[in-house]
Amino acid sequence: MKRLLLLGLSAIVAASTVISPATAQMTGVDTSFPDKSAALGMDVTPFNLVFLAYQGFFESEGISMAASLINGYDAGKITAKDLVEAAIKMNRLPTAALTNRNYLSAVTRQLQALSEDSN
Repeated sequence: MKRLLLLGLSAIVAASTVISPATAQMTGVDTSFPDKSAALGMDVTPFNLVFLAYQGFFESEGISMAASLINGYDAGKITAKDLVEAAIKMNRLPTAALTNRNYLSAVTRQLQALSEDSN
């Protein structure tokens, strides 16, 4: 069941991730993502944020992936705020996300769900 869920989530994220080849080659990060996503009405949802972290997207920012992410969350070493800060540093979220209580709560719920599903 978990394997099927992760496979489906991988397909969703792969289909929704668009990075221009030129930008990816120059910096590895599309720095215009927040502006483009807002213009297109496409945001990084709390679900997508946690899934990206699980897949290792934020390892360069010190966020562990997979089971280490879950263990870090369970131990209180990784929080929703940590994920949001990592996404901001990688230009995947606007800085306003850090003060958005609803967004942070939703990220926390996604982390909780991931933790509960791993047990």
